[in-house]
Amino acid sequence: PLGWWLSGGSGLVALGMPVVMAPMAALALWSLPVLALGQARLSAALLTEPASARLAARVAELTESRAGALAVHGAELRRIERDLHDGAQAQLVALALRLGLAERRLSSDPDLVKKLVREAREGAETAMTELRGLVRGLYPPVLADRGLAEAVGALAARSPLPVAVELGTLRQLPAAVEAAAYFTVAEALTNIAKHARAATARIVLGRDHDFLVLEIHDDGIGGADESRGTGLCGIRRRVSAFDGRLVVCSPFGGPTVLTVHLPCAG
Repeated sequence: PLGWWLSGGSGLVALGMPVVMAPMAALALWSLPVLALGQARLSAALLTEPASARLAARVAELTESRAGALAVHGAELRRIERDLHDGAQAQLVALALRLGLAERRLSSDPDLVKKLVREAREGAETAMTELRGLVRGLYPPVLADRGLAEAVGALAARSPLPVAVELGTLRQLPAAVEAAAYFTVAEALTNIAKHARAATARIVLGRDHDFLVLEIHDDGIGGADESRGTGLCGIRRRVSAFDGRLVVCSPFGGPTVLTVHLPCAG
């Protein structure tokens, strides 16, 4: 009595479909995790290569910045040595010679001794002035005495054009970061005065979590280009030495904005 559905082709198909589909469904259920795992591995492989490329690019960038920083450091040490040799050291040698001659003529030629002592005193004052200038170039005393905010204010006050200063929170900054920010501002203001043809400038300085953020604006002619001159290149090398970031926005016609992020955590 059940043979009726075996006689027609459609009935056979109707019976066969569940039988055929059941293994296929089981196969599908079994293969889904495998396919998902394969898809995940494929996606990871596709994402890994760009990540590796980005990492390699970052390593190359840091290597170049460190090499540049070392070159700048070496040049700075040679400049210090040259300044000491040609400046303060020469003054001190001349001072010692004058004092030695004065000592020998102390009893025989008082007038000459007075002249030599006066010249020695003047030479000592000149040497002290040169040493102060050298130390100021290494770490400006105003930073140690008054902090970054007032040091930047002093730079703005000495600028030949009006410079507004906007200060945010600057608590607990490492001395090296303060020095980097100070010299960045000094170099930027020098560049503005020399090249920007600006009427005014503005400095914005504050802390954003683990970064010191510095913005230097001017209303000059724009078109600042790192390939011309050394000012912007020097700023970038200084910032890169701290693993910081410099962004230059300077369309032709102005205005120009330099944005610097310096890590200052810890």
